[in-house]
Amino acid sequence: MSAIQQPSQGSAADARAALRSVPILADVDDEQLDQLSCVIDRIHIPANEWLFRFGDPSDAIYVIASGRFAAVGVDGRVIREMASGDSIGDLGVIEDAPRSAGVRALRDGVVWRIAADTFREVLAKTPRLQSVMLRAMARMLRESQSAHVSQRPRVIGLLSTGDAAAGLIVDGIVTRLGPHGRTAVVAPPIETIAEISNYGEFVDGFNEILDRAERSNDWVLMVADRGSGDLWRRYVAAQCDRLVVLVAQRHPPEAFDLPVVQGRPVHLVTCTVDPDPSWWDLLQPVSHHAADDDGIGALARRIAGRSLGLVLAGGGARGLAHFGVYEELTRAGVVIDRFGGTSAGAIAAAVFALGLDAREAIAAARQYMTRGNLLDYTIPAVAFTRGGRVDRLVENFFGDTLIEHLSRGFFSVCADMVTGDQIVHRRGRLSIAVRASMSIPGLIPPLQHGEQMLVDGGMLNNLPADVMCADPDGDVVCVDLRRKFLPSRRFGSLPQAGPLPGLVRRLVTGSEVVLPSLQETLLRTVSLTAAGGNLCALPQVVAVIKPNVTEIAALDFKKIDAALEAGRVAARAVLEANPKLLC
Repeated sequence: MSAIQQPSQGSAADARAALRSVPILADVDDEQLDQLSCVIDRIHIPANEWLFRFGDPSDAIYVIASGRFAAVGVDGRVIREMASGDSIGDLGVIEDAPRSAGVRALRDGVVWRIAADTFREVLAKTPRLQSVMLRAMARMLRESQSAHVSQRPRVIGLLSTGDAAAGLIVDGIVTRLGPHGRTAVVAPPIETIAEISNYGEFVDGFNEILDRAERSNDWVLMVADRGSGDLWRRYVAAQCDRLVVLVAQRHPPEAFDLPVVQGRPVHLVTCTVDPDPSWWDLLQPVSHHAADDDGIGALARRIAGRSLGLVLAGGGARGLAHFGVYEELTRAGVVIDRFGGTSAGAIAAAVFALGLDAREAIAAARQYMTRGNLLDYTIPAVAFTRGGRVDRLVENFFGDTLIEHLSRGFFSVCADMVTGDQIVHRRGRLSIAVRASMSIPGLIPPLQHGEQMLVDGGMLNNLPADVMCADPDGDVVCVDLRRKFLPSRRFGSLPQAGPLPGLVRRLVTGSEVVLPSLQETLLRTVSLTAAGGNLCALPQVVAVIKPNVTEIAALDFKKIDAALEAGRVAARAVLEANPKLLC
Protein backbone atom coordinates (compact mmCIF):
# COMPACT_ATOMS: atom_id res chain seq x y z
CA MET A 1 0.00 0.00 0.00
CA SER A 2 1.37 3.43 -0.93
CA ALA A 3 2.14 6.12 1.60
CA ILE A 4 -0.86 7.84 3.20
CA GLN A 5 -1.45 11.43 2.15
CA GLN A 6 -3.33 13.89 4.37
CA PRO A 7 -5.92 15.81 2.34
CA SER A 8 -5.02 19.38 1.42
CA GLN A 9 -7.56 22.20 1.49
CA GLY A 10 -8.44 21.47 -2.13
CA SER A 11 -8.74 17.76 -1.62
CA ALA A 12 -10.85 18.24 1.53
CA ALA A 13 -13.73 19.23 -0.72
CA ASP A 14 -13.17 16.06 -2.71
CA ALA A 15 -13.18 14.11 0.55
CA ARG A 16 -16.53 15.62 1.57
CA ALA A 17 -18.01 14.74 -1.82
CA ALA A 18 -16.69 11.19 -1.54
CA LEU A 19 -18.12 10.76 1.95
CA ARG A 20 -21.48 12.14 0.88
CA SER A 21 -21.66 9.39 -1.79
CA VAL A 22 -21.43 6.63 0.85
CA PRO A 23 -24.98 5.29 1.40
CA ILE A 24 -24.68 4.91 5.18
CA LEU A 25 -23.40 8.51 5.50
CA ALA A 26 -26.01 10.08 3.25
CA ASP A 27 -28.00 11.56 6.18
CA VAL A 28 -25.05 12.82 8.23
CA ASP A 29 -25.27 16.61 8.62
CA ASP A 30 -22.70 18.92 7.01
CA GLU A 31 -20.91 19.79 10.24
CA GLN A 32 -20.25 16.17 11.17
CA LEU A 33 -19.29 15.38 7.59
CA ASP A 34 -16.77 18.24 7.66
CA GLN A 35 -15.29 16.80 10.84
CA LEU A 36 -14.92 13.43 9.17
CA SER A 37 -13.38 14.88 6.02
CA CYS A 38 -10.61 16.50 8.06
CA VAL A 39 -9.44 13.22 9.57
CA ILE A 40 -9.58 10.83 6.64
CA ASP A 41 -6.57 9.80 4.59
CA ARG A 42 -6.04 9.59 0.85
CA ILE A 43 -4.16 6.47 -0.28
CA HIS A 44 -2.86 5.23 -3.63
CA ILE A 45 -3.26 1.46 -4.12
CA PRO A 46 -1.14 -0.02 -6.95
CA ALA A 47 -2.73 -2.50 -9.34
CA ASN A 48 -2.86 -6.09 -8.07
CA GLU A 49 -2.14 -5.05 -4.46
CA TRP A 50 -4.41 -6.07 -1.59
CA LEU A 51 -6.26 -3.38 0.31
CA PHE A 52 -6.89 -6.01 2.99
CA ARG A 53 -7.24 -9.78 3.14
CA PHE A 54 -9.82 -12.22 4.43
CA GLY A 55 -9.72 -12.37 8.24
CA ASP A 56 -7.89 -9.04 8.73
CA PRO A 57 -9.24 -6.73 11.47
CA SER A 58 -11.93 -4.31 10.28
CA ASP A 59 -9.96 -1.20 11.19
CA ALA A 60 -11.26 1.21 8.54
CA ILE A 61 -13.89 2.04 5.92
CA TYR A 62 -12.67 2.92 2.44
CA VAL A 63 -14.34 5.03 -0.25
CA ILE A 64 -13.08 4.54 -3.81
CA ALA A 65 -12.05 7.82 -5.42
CA SER A 66 -10.81 6.17 -8.62
CA GLY A 67 -9.82 2.77 -9.96
CA ARG A 68 -11.46 -0.62 -9.77
CA PHE A 69 -11.40 -3.16 -6.94
CA ALA A 70 -12.55 -6.76 -6.49
CA ALA A 71 -13.94 -8.42 -3.37
CA VAL A 72 -12.41 -11.90 -3.24
CA GLY A 73 -13.80 -14.77 -1.16
CA VAL A 74 -11.73 -17.17 0.90
CA ASP A 75 -11.87 -19.62 -2.04
CA GLY A 76 -10.32 -17.05 -4.40
CA ARG A 77 -13.57 -16.42 -6.28
CA VAL A 78 -14.44 -12.83 -7.18
CA ILE A 79 -17.64 -11.91 -5.32
CA ARG A 80 -18.17 -8.44 -6.76
CA GLU A 81 -16.34 -5.60 -8.44
CA MET A 82 -16.37 -2.01 -7.17
CA ALA A 83 -15.58 1.32 -8.81
CA SER A 84 -15.43 5.02 -7.93
CA GLY A 85 -18.06 6.09 -5.41
CA ASP A 86 -18.40 2.64 -3.84
CA SER A 87 -17.59 2.10 -0.17
CA ILE A 88 -15.62 -0.87 1.15
CA GLY A 89 -15.67 -2.48 4.57
CA ASP A 90 -18.71 -0.72 6.05
CA LEU A 91 -20.32 -3.83 7.52
CA GLY A 92 -17.13 -5.16 9.08
CA VAL A 93 -16.55 -1.89 10.94
CA ILE A 94 -20.17 -1.68 12.08
CA GLU A 95 -20.12 -5.28 13.35
CA ASP A 96 -16.53 -4.98 14.65
CA ALA A 97 -15.88 -8.34 12.95
CA PRO A 98 -12.90 -9.61 10.91
CA ARG A 99 -12.98 -9.03 7.17
CA SER A 100 -15.36 -11.53 5.53
CA ALA A 101 -13.57 -11.14 2.18
CA GLY A 102 -10.36 -9.72 0.82
CA VAL A 103 -10.26 -6.70 -1.48
CA ARG A 104 -7.66 -6.34 -4.24
CA ALA A 105 -6.99 -3.49 -6.66
CA LEU A 106 -7.69 -4.55 -10.23
CA ARG A 107 -6.11 -1.31 -11.42
CA ASP A 108 -4.17 1.55 -9.88
CA GLY A 109 -6.63 3.21 -7.54
CA VAL A 110 -7.07 5.96 -4.99
CA VAL A 111 -9.20 5.48 -1.86
CA TRP A 112 -10.24 7.59 1.12
CA ARG A 113 -9.64 5.82 4.43
CA ILE A 114 -11.87 6.44 7.49
CA ALA A 115 -10.45 4.89 10.65
CA ALA A 116 -12.92 2.64 12.48
CA ASP A 117 -12.57 4.53 15.77
CA THR A 118 -13.28 7.84 14.04
CA PHE A 119 -16.33 6.40 12.34
CA ARG A 120 -17.69 5.00 15.60
CA GLU A 121 -17.35 8.43 17.24
CA VAL A 122 -19.53 9.92 14.52
CA LEU A 123 -21.98 7.05 14.94
CA ALA A 124 -22.24 7.66 18.68
CA LYS A 125 -23.03 11.34 18.09
CA THR A 126 -25.69 10.61 15.45
CA PRO A 127 -28.41 8.26 16.79
CA ARG A 128 -30.53 8.85 13.68
CA LEU A 129 -27.71 7.38 11.62
CA GLN A 130 -28.26 3.94 13.13
CA SER A 131 -31.66 3.43 11.47
CA VAL A 132 -30.24 4.75 8.19
CA MET A 133 -27.43 2.23 8.38
CA LEU A 134 -29.81 -0.65 9.04
CA ARG A 135 -31.69 0.17 5.85
CA ALA A 136 -28.44 0.55 3.93
CA MET A 137 -27.14 -2.77 5.24
CA ALA A 138 -30.33 -4.55 4.14
CA ARG A 139 -30.02 -3.03 0.66
CA MET A 140 -26.34 -3.97 0.39
CA LEU A 141 -27.15 -7.53 1.42
CA ARG A 142 -29.81 -7.81 -1.30
CA GLU A 143 -27.46 -6.38 -3.91
CA SER A 144 -24.63 -8.72 -2.94
CA GLN A 145 -26.91 -11.73 -3.28
CA SER A 146 -28.15 -10.73 -6.73
CA ALA A 147 -24.96 -9.18 -8.08
CA HIS A 148 -23.58 -10.58 -11.28
CA VAL A 149 -19.82 -10.26 -11.75
CA SER A 150 -19.02 -9.49 -15.37
CA GLN A 151 -15.95 -11.30 -16.66
CA ARG A 152 -15.82 -9.37 -19.94
CA PRO A 153 -12.75 -7.19 -20.47
CA ARG A 154 -13.76 -3.53 -20.65
CA VAL A 155 -10.43 -1.71 -20.61
CA ILE A 156 -7.99 -2.95 -23.24
CA GLY A 157 -4.37 -1.85 -23.20
CA LEU A 158 -2.35 -1.77 -26.41
CA LEU A 159 1.43 -1.65 -26.14
CA SER A 160 3.53 -1.19 -29.25
CA THR A 161 7.10 -2.49 -29.23
CA GLY A 162 10.07 -1.61 -31.40
CA ASP A 163 9.11 -0.08 -34.74
CA ALA A 164 5.50 -1.26 -34.69
CA ALA A 165 3.04 1.63 -35.06
CA ALA A 166 -0.27 1.19 -33.28
CA GLY A 167 -2.44 3.58 -35.29
CA LEU A 168 -3.78 1.18 -37.92
CA ILE A 169 -4.32 -1.55 -35.32
CA VAL A 170 -6.30 0.82 -33.10
CA ASP A 171 -8.46 1.93 -36.03
CA GLY A 172 -9.06 -1.70 -37.02
CA ILE A 173 -10.11 -2.76 -33.51
CA VAL A 174 -12.45 0.22 -33.08
CA THR A 175 -14.04 -0.39 -36.49
CA ARG A 176 -14.56 -4.10 -35.83
CA LEU A 177 -16.05 -3.43 -32.39
CA GLY A 178 -18.43 -0.82 -33.82
CA PRO A 179 -21.36 -3.17 -34.52
CA HIS A 180 -21.22 -4.49 -30.95
CA GLY A 181 -20.90 -1.31 -28.89
CA ARG A 182 -19.12 1.98 -28.21
CA THR A 183 -15.35 2.22 -27.87
CA ALA A 184 -13.38 5.15 -26.45
CA VAL A 185 -9.68 5.58 -27.21
CA VAL A 186 -7.37 7.05 -24.58
CA ALA A 187 -4.14 8.00 -26.34
CA PRO A 188 -2.70 11.30 -25.09
CA PRO A 189 -0.07 13.02 -27.26
CA ILE A 190 3.51 11.99 -26.58
CA GLU A 191 4.33 15.63 -25.77
CA THR A 192 1.75 15.62 -22.96
CA ILE A 193 3.05 12.36 -21.54
CA ALA A 194 6.64 13.60 -21.65
CA GLU A 195 5.78 16.46 -19.28
CA ILE A 196 4.80 14.02 -16.51
CA SER A 197 7.78 12.73 -14.53
CA ASN A 198 6.05 11.03 -11.60
CA TYR A 199 3.92 7.89 -11.82
CA GLY A 200 1.49 9.19 -9.22
CA GLU A 201 0.67 12.09 -11.53
CA PHE A 202 -0.58 9.61 -14.12
CA VAL A 203 -2.84 8.05 -11.51
CA ASP A 204 -4.17 11.43 -10.39
CA GLY A 205 -4.49 12.84 -13.88
CA PHE A 206 -5.89 9.93 -15.85
CA ASN A 207 -7.88 7.75 -13.43
CA GLU A 208 -10.84 10.10 -13.55
CA ILE A 209 -10.63 10.26 -17.35
CA LEU A 210 -10.59 6.48 -17.49
CA ASP A 211 -13.54 6.20 -15.08
CA ARG A 212 -15.63 8.59 -17.18
CA ALA A 213 -14.73 6.81 -20.40
CA GLU A 214 -15.62 3.43 -18.92
CA ARG A 215 -18.99 4.61 -17.62
CA SER A 216 -20.09 5.92 -21.03
CA ASN A 217 -18.63 3.22 -23.31
CA ASP A 218 -18.63 -0.53 -23.70
CA TRP A 219 -14.85 -0.65 -24.12
CA VAL A 220 -11.94 1.67 -23.51
CA LEU A 221 -8.80 1.22 -25.58
CA MET A 222 -5.71 2.68 -23.89
CA VAL A 223 -2.80 3.08 -26.30
CA ALA A 224 0.92 3.21 -25.53
CA ASP A 225 2.49 3.74 -28.94
CA ARG A 226 6.20 3.71 -29.69
CA GLY A 227 7.97 6.58 -27.96
CA SER A 228 5.30 7.03 -25.30
CA GLY A 229 7.70 6.47 -22.40
CA ASP A 230 8.08 3.86 -19.68
CA LEU A 231 5.78 5.53 -17.12
CA TRP A 232 2.82 5.71 -19.48
CA ARG A 233 3.41 2.14 -20.64
CA ARG A 234 3.48 1.01 -17.03
CA TYR A 235 0.25 2.92 -16.33
CA VAL A 236 -1.55 1.42 -19.34
CA ALA A 237 -0.49 -2.11 -18.38
CA ALA A 238 -1.69 -1.56 -14.81
CA GLN A 239 -5.14 -0.22 -15.75
CA CYS A 240 -6.19 -2.67 -18.45
CA ASP A 241 -8.25 -5.82 -18.10
CA ARG A 242 -6.43 -7.29 -21.09
CA LEU A 243 -3.23 -6.35 -22.85
CA VAL A 244 -2.61 -6.40 -26.60
CA VAL A 245 1.10 -6.45 -27.44
CA LEU A 246 2.06 -5.40 -30.97
CA VAL A 247 5.48 -6.59 -32.19
CA ALA A 248 7.35 -6.09 -35.46
CA GLN A 249 10.51 -8.07 -34.69
CA ARG A 250 10.78 -11.80 -35.28
CA HIS A 251 12.72 -12.21 -32.01
CA PRO A 252 12.34 -10.27 -28.74
CA PRO A 253 15.17 -7.76 -28.21
CA GLU A 254 17.79 -8.74 -25.64
CA ALA A 255 16.90 -5.95 -23.22
CA PHE A 256 13.15 -6.33 -23.46
CA ASP A 257 11.14 -5.19 -20.46
CA LEU A 258 7.37 -5.32 -20.84
CA PRO A 259 5.30 -4.03 -17.89
CA VAL A 260 2.89 -6.96 -17.84
CA VAL A 261 0.80 -7.10 -14.68
CA GLN A 262 0.20 -10.52 -13.18
CA GLY A 263 -3.20 -11.94 -14.04
CA ARG A 264 -3.73 -9.80 -17.15
CA PRO A 265 -4.40 -11.96 -20.23
CA VAL A 266 -2.12 -11.03 -23.13
CA HIS A 267 -2.99 -11.10 -26.84
CA LEU A 268 0.00 -11.12 -29.19
CA VAL A 269 -0.29 -9.29 -32.53
CA THR A 270 2.63 -9.75 -34.92
CA CYS A 271 3.63 -7.79 -38.01
CA THR A 272 6.14 -10.43 -39.13
CA VAL A 273 5.72 -13.85 -40.69
CA ASP A 274 6.37 -16.84 -38.41
CA PRO A 275 7.48 -14.99 -35.25
CA ASP A 276 9.88 -16.88 -33.04
CA PRO A 277 8.33 -19.03 -30.27
CA SER A 278 10.42 -17.10 -27.75
CA TRP A 279 7.68 -14.45 -27.85
CA TRP A 280 5.33 -17.06 -26.42
CA ASP A 281 7.88 -17.97 -23.74
CA LEU A 282 8.12 -14.32 -22.76
CA LEU A 283 4.47 -13.24 -22.89
CA GLN A 284 2.44 -16.46 -22.45
CA PRO A 285 -0.30 -15.05 -24.71
CA VAL A 286 -3.82 -16.48 -24.68
CA SER A 287 -4.09 -15.82 -28.41
CA HIS A 288 -1.99 -14.80 -31.39
CA HIS A 289 -3.14 -12.74 -34.36
CA ALA A 290 -1.47 -11.49 -37.52
CA ALA A 291 -1.61 -7.72 -37.99
CA ASP A 292 -3.97 -8.01 -40.97
CA ASP A 293 -7.71 -7.69 -41.49
CA ASP A 294 -8.47 -11.30 -40.56
CA GLY A 295 -6.26 -11.21 -37.49
CA ILE A 296 -7.63 -7.92 -36.17
CA GLY A 297 -11.17 -9.14 -36.81
CA ALA A 298 -10.51 -12.26 -34.74
CA LEU A 299 -8.96 -10.15 -31.95
CA ALA A 300 -11.95 -7.80 -31.91
CA ARG A 301 -14.34 -10.74 -31.65
CA ARG A 302 -12.40 -11.99 -28.63
CA ILE A 303 -12.62 -8.57 -26.98
CA ALA A 304 -16.36 -8.45 -27.68
CA GLY A 305 -16.93 -11.98 -26.37
CA ARG A 306 -18.04 -13.16 -29.83
CA SER A 307 -15.20 -15.51 -30.71
CA LEU A 308 -16.89 -18.80 -31.63
CA GLY A 309 -15.19 -22.07 -30.69
CA LEU A 310 -15.83 -25.45 -32.35
CA VAL A 311 -15.08 -28.62 -30.36
CA LEU A 312 -14.80 -31.92 -32.24
CA ALA A 313 -15.14 -35.38 -30.72
CA GLY A 314 -13.08 -38.46 -31.48
CA GLY A 315 -14.59 -41.35 -33.37
CA GLY A 316 -12.29 -42.85 -35.99
CA ALA A 317 -13.73 -42.75 -39.51
CA ARG A 318 -16.89 -41.21 -38.11
CA GLY A 319 -14.78 -38.10 -37.56
CA LEU A 320 -15.04 -37.44 -41.30
CA ALA A 321 -18.47 -36.02 -40.43
CA HIS A 322 -16.64 -33.04 -38.91
CA PHE A 323 -15.68 -31.94 -42.42
CA GLY A 324 -19.34 -31.93 -43.45
CA VAL A 325 -20.26 -29.90 -40.37
CA TYR A 326 -17.50 -27.39 -41.15
CA GLU A 327 -18.65 -27.11 -44.75
CA GLU A 328 -22.25 -26.39 -43.77
CA LEU A 329 -21.37 -23.90 -41.03
CA THR A 330 -18.97 -21.89 -43.17
CA ARG A 331 -21.33 -21.97 -46.14
CA ALA A 332 -23.95 -20.36 -43.90
CA GLY A 333 -21.51 -17.60 -42.97
CA VAL A 334 -20.62 -18.77 -39.46
CA VAL A 335 -17.16 -17.45 -38.52
CA ILE A 336 -15.16 -19.84 -36.32
CA ASP A 337 -12.04 -18.52 -34.59
CA ARG A 338 -11.08 -21.41 -32.30
CA PHE A 339 -10.86 -25.15 -32.86
CA GLY A 340 -10.18 -28.02 -30.48
CA GLY A 341 -10.63 -31.75 -30.47
CA THR A 342 -9.60 -35.24 -29.55
CA SER A 343 -8.35 -38.07 -31.77
CA ALA A 344 -10.18 -37.78 -35.12
CA GLY A 345 -11.50 -34.46 -33.85
CA ALA A 346 -7.93 -33.27 -33.31
CA ILE A 347 -7.08 -34.08 -36.94
CA ALA A 348 -10.08 -32.13 -38.23
CA ALA A 349 -9.45 -29.22 -35.84
CA ALA A 350 -5.84 -28.97 -37.00
CA VAL A 351 -6.85 -28.95 -40.67
CA PHE A 352 -9.42 -26.20 -40.06
CA ALA A 353 -7.03 -24.15 -37.90
CA LEU A 354 -4.57 -24.06 -40.81
CA GLY A 355 -7.06 -21.74 -42.47
CA LEU A 356 -8.22 -24.14 -45.19
CA ASP A 357 -11.70 -23.52 -46.52
CA ALA A 358 -14.22 -26.38 -46.58
CA ARG A 359 -13.45 -27.43 -50.15
CA GLU A 360 -9.71 -27.60 -49.47
CA ALA A 361 -10.23 -29.41 -46.17
CA ILE A 362 -12.45 -32.08 -47.73
CA ALA A 363 -9.99 -32.55 -50.60
CA ALA A 364 -7.22 -33.10 -48.05
CA ALA A 365 -9.35 -35.64 -46.18
CA ARG A 366 -9.97 -37.57 -49.38
CA GLN A 367 -6.31 -37.55 -50.31
CA TYR A 368 -4.78 -38.50 -47.00
CA MET A 369 -7.42 -40.55 -45.18
CA THR A 370 -9.32 -42.58 -47.77
CA ARG A 371 -6.65 -43.80 -50.17
CA GLY A 372 -5.12 -47.06 -49.06
CA ASN A 373 -5.03 -48.63 -45.63
CA LEU A 374 -3.81 -46.41 -42.81
CA LEU A 375 -2.98 -49.41 -40.62
CA ASP A 376 0.26 -51.38 -41.09
CA TYR A 377 -0.42 -54.50 -39.03
CA THR A 378 2.41 -56.28 -37.26
CA ILE A 379 3.07 -58.77 -34.48
CA PRO A 380 1.26 -57.15 -31.51
CA ALA A 381 4.20 -56.66 -29.16
CA VAL A 382 3.36 -52.96 -28.60
CA ALA A 383 0.22 -52.52 -30.70
CA PHE A 384 -1.49 -54.27 -33.57
CA THR A 385 0.07 -51.79 -36.01
CA ARG A 386 3.50 -50.24 -36.38
CA GLY A 387 2.03 -46.76 -36.69
CA GLY A 388 4.41 -45.93 -39.51
CA ARG A 389 1.70 -45.09 -42.02
CA VAL A 390 -0.05 -42.84 -39.54
CA ASP A 391 3.26 -41.13 -38.76
CA ARG A 392 3.94 -40.49 -42.45
CA LEU A 393 0.41 -39.19 -43.05
CA VAL A 394 0.69 -36.69 -40.21
CA GLU A 395 4.22 -35.60 -41.13
CA ASN A 396 3.48 -35.25 -44.84
CA PHE A 397 0.42 -33.10 -44.28
CA PHE A 398 1.40 -30.92 -41.31
CA GLY A 399 5.18 -30.90 -41.75
CA ASP A 400 7.03 -28.60 -39.35
CA THR A 401 4.07 -26.26 -38.78
CA LEU A 402 3.96 -24.86 -35.26
CA ILE A 403 0.71 -24.40 -33.38
CA GLU A 404 1.91 -20.88 -32.58
CA HIS A 405 1.82 -20.01 -36.29
CA LEU A 406 -1.70 -21.22 -37.05
CA SER A 407 -4.09 -18.59 -38.36
CA ARG A 408 -6.77 -19.66 -35.86
CA GLY A 409 -6.82 -20.89 -32.28
CA PHE A 410 -6.15 -24.61 -31.76
CA PHE A 411 -5.76 -27.22 -29.05
CA SER A 412 -5.79 -30.99 -28.95
CA VAL A 413 -6.16 -33.39 -26.05
CA CYS A 414 -4.24 -36.57 -25.30
CA ALA A 415 -3.45 -38.64 -22.20
CA ASP A 416 -0.11 -39.37 -20.54
CA MET A 417 0.20 -43.08 -19.70
CA VAL A 418 2.94 -42.31 -17.16
CA THR A 419 1.00 -39.89 -14.95
CA GLY A 420 -2.58 -40.53 -16.04
CA ASP A 421 -2.99 -36.80 -16.68
CA GLN A 422 -4.85 -35.08 -19.47
CA ILE A 423 -2.42 -33.19 -21.70
CA VAL A 424 -3.64 -30.19 -23.69
CA HIS A 425 -1.42 -29.20 -26.61
CA ARG A 426 -1.45 -25.47 -27.41
CA ARG A 427 2.16 -25.01 -28.46
CA GLY A 428 4.85 -26.83 -30.39
CA ARG A 429 4.75 -28.91 -33.54
CA LEU A 430 1.25 -29.49 -34.84
CA SER A 431 2.16 -32.96 -36.10
CA ILE A 432 3.10 -34.10 -32.58
CA ALA A 433 -0.14 -32.76 -31.08
CA VAL A 434 -2.25 -34.56 -33.70
CA ARG A 435 -0.27 -37.81 -33.66
CA ALA A 436 -0.42 -38.03 -29.87
CA SER A 437 -4.17 -37.56 -29.77
CA MET A 438 -4.84 -40.40 -32.23
CA SER A 439 -2.68 -43.09 -30.57
CA ILE A 440 -5.50 -45.57 -29.88
CA PRO A 441 -4.17 -47.92 -27.16
CA GLY A 442 -3.56 -51.38 -28.54
CA LEU A 443 -4.10 -50.31 -32.13
CA ILE A 444 -1.58 -47.51 -32.75
CA PRO A 445 1.65 -47.31 -30.67
CA PRO A 446 1.91 -44.56 -28.03
CA LEU A 447 3.99 -41.49 -28.84
CA GLN A 448 6.98 -40.88 -26.59
CA HIS A 449 7.49 -37.15 -26.15
CA GLY A 450 10.20 -36.31 -23.64
CA GLU A 451 9.27 -38.10 -20.42
CA GLN A 452 5.66 -38.45 -21.52
CA MET A 453 4.05 -41.53 -23.11
CA LEU A 454 1.08 -40.10 -24.98
CA VAL A 455 -2.05 -41.93 -26.11
CA ASP A 456 -5.47 -41.10 -27.53
CA GLY A 457 -7.15 -38.27 -25.61
CA GLY A 458 -10.45 -40.14 -25.77
CA MET A 459 -9.26 -42.13 -22.76
CA LEU A 460 -9.99 -39.07 -20.59
CA ASN A 461 -11.90 -36.50 -22.62
CA ASN A 462 -13.37 -37.52 -25.96
CA LEU A 463 -15.28 -34.25 -26.38
CA PRO A 464 -13.16 -31.58 -24.63
CA ALA A 465 -15.81 -28.88 -24.37
CA ASP A 466 -14.61 -28.00 -20.87
CA VAL A 467 -11.17 -27.14 -22.22
CA MET A 468 -12.64 -24.77 -24.80
CA CYS A 469 -15.03 -23.25 -22.25
CA ALA A 470 -12.11 -22.35 -19.98
CA ASP A 471 -11.52 -19.61 -22.56
CA PRO A 472 -14.23 -17.01 -21.79
CA ASP A 473 -14.10 -15.18 -25.12
CA GLY A 474 -17.22 -16.52 -26.79
CA ASP A 475 -19.78 -19.22 -27.38
CA VAL A 476 -18.93 -22.85 -28.10
CA VAL A 477 -20.45 -25.36 -30.53
CA CYS A 478 -19.75 -29.07 -30.04
CA VAL A 479 -19.85 -31.93 -32.54
CA ASP A 480 -20.70 -35.13 -30.66
CA LEU A 481 -20.14 -38.45 -32.44
CA ARG A 482 -21.52 -40.66 -29.70
CA ARG A 483 -24.06 -43.17 -30.95
CA LYS A 484 -26.09 -46.08 -29.77
CA PHE A 485 -23.89 -49.16 -30.07
CA LEU A 486 -25.38 -51.33 -32.79
CA PRO A 487 -23.18 -54.32 -33.77
CA SER A 488 -22.65 -54.03 -37.49
CA ARG A 489 -23.10 -56.90 -39.90
CA ARG A 490 -19.68 -56.00 -41.22
CA PHE A 491 -17.92 -56.78 -37.94
CA GLY A 492 -15.17 -59.20 -38.84
CA SER A 493 -15.09 -61.17 -42.10
CA LEU A 494 -16.96 -64.29 -41.03
CA PRO A 495 -20.18 -65.31 -42.84
CA GLN A 496 -23.52 -64.68 -41.15
CA ALA A 497 -25.37 -67.99 -41.75
CA GLY A 498 -24.91 -71.76 -42.11
CA PRO A 499 -23.61 -74.38 -39.71
CA LEU A 500 -19.99 -74.33 -40.93
CA PRO A 501 -19.46 -70.57 -40.67
CA GLY A 502 -21.03 -70.65 -37.22
CA LEU A 503 -18.63 -73.40 -36.19
CA VAL A 504 -15.69 -71.48 -37.62
CA ARG A 505 -16.83 -68.39 -35.79
CA ARG A 506 -17.02 -70.30 -32.53
CA LEU A 507 -13.54 -71.77 -33.02
CA VAL A 508 -12.03 -68.36 -33.80
CA THR A 509 -13.93 -66.11 -31.39
CA GLY A 510 -15.31 -68.51 -28.80
CA SER A 511 -18.85 -67.40 -29.61
CA GLU A 512 -21.43 -68.04 -32.30
CA VAL A 513 -22.75 -64.50 -31.82
CA VAL A 514 -21.46 -61.88 -34.23
CA LEU A 515 -19.11 -59.67 -32.18
CA PRO A 516 -17.50 -56.34 -33.05
CA SER A 517 -14.08 -56.35 -34.66
CA LEU A 518 -10.96 -55.84 -32.58
CA GLN A 519 -10.50 -52.34 -34.00
CA GLU A 520 -14.10 -51.39 -33.19
CA THR A 521 -13.80 -52.74 -29.65
CA LEU A 522 -10.57 -50.81 -29.01
CA LEU A 523 -11.92 -47.55 -30.36
CA ARG A 524 -15.25 -47.91 -28.57
CA THR A 525 -13.58 -48.78 -25.26
CA VAL A 526 -11.27 -45.77 -25.49
CA SER A 527 -14.20 -43.36 -25.64
CA LEU A 528 -16.46 -45.07 -23.08
CA THR A 529 -14.74 -43.56 -20.05
CA ALA A 530 -15.08 -40.05 -21.43
CA ALA A 531 -18.51 -40.30 -22.98
CA GLY A 532 -20.65 -39.00 -20.15
CA GLY A 533 -19.65 -35.34 -19.91
CA ASN A 534 -22.53 -33.04 -19.01
CA LEU A 535 -22.53 -30.33 -21.67
CA CYS A 536 -25.55 -28.71 -20.00
CA ALA A 537 -23.26 -27.68 -17.13
CA LEU A 538 -21.24 -25.50 -19.53
CA PRO A 539 -23.23 -22.31 -20.22
CA GLN A 540 -20.96 -21.30 -23.11
CA VAL A 541 -22.07 -24.35 -25.11
CA VAL A 542 -24.88 -22.95 -27.24
CA ALA A 543 -25.35 -25.88 -29.62
CA VAL A 544 -24.46 -29.57 -29.93
CA ILE A 545 -24.36 -31.07 -33.42
CA LYS A 546 -24.94 -34.84 -33.52
CA PRO A 547 -24.34 -36.40 -36.95
CA ASN A 548 -26.05 -39.75 -37.50
CA VAL A 549 -22.99 -41.96 -38.04
CA THR A 550 -24.52 -45.22 -36.78
CA GLU A 551 -23.86 -47.07 -40.02
CA ILE A 552 -20.21 -46.03 -40.29
CA ALA A 553 -17.72 -48.47 -38.77
CA ALA A 554 -14.82 -47.18 -36.72
CA LEU A 555 -12.19 -47.55 -39.45
CA ASP A 556 -14.33 -47.46 -42.58
CA PHE A 557 -12.75 -44.37 -44.12
CA LYS A 558 -14.13 -45.33 -47.53
CA LYS A 559 -17.53 -44.08 -46.32
CA ILE A 560 -16.38 -40.48 -46.46
CA ASP A 561 -19.34 -39.36 -48.56
CA ALA A 562 -21.85 -40.80 -46.09
CA ALA A 563 -19.97 -39.19 -43.19
CA LEU A 564 -19.82 -35.82 -44.92
CA GLU A 565 -23.53 -35.86 -45.64
CA ALA A 566 -24.32 -36.86 -42.05
CA GLY A 567 -22.34 -33.85 -40.88
CA ARG A 568 -24.04 -31.49 -43.31
CA VAL A 569 -27.54 -32.67 -42.36
CA ALA A 570 -26.88 -32.39 -38.62
CA ALA A 571 -25.30 -28.94 -38.94
CA ARG A 572 -28.16 -27.70 -41.10
CA ALA A 573 -30.68 -28.78 -38.48
CA VAL A 574 -28.79 -26.97 -35.71
CA LEU A 575 -28.50 -23.79 -37.79
CA GLU A 576 -32.25 -23.79 -38.36
CA ALA A 577 -32.85 -24.22 -34.64
CA ASN A 578 -30.20 -21.65 -33.62
CA PRO A 579 -30.37 -18.67 -36.00
CA LYS A 580 -28.25 -16.62 -33.55
CA LEU A 581 -25.20 -18.57 -34.73
CA LEU A 582 -25.45 -16.61 -37.97
CA CYS A 583 -25.21 -13.23 -36.19
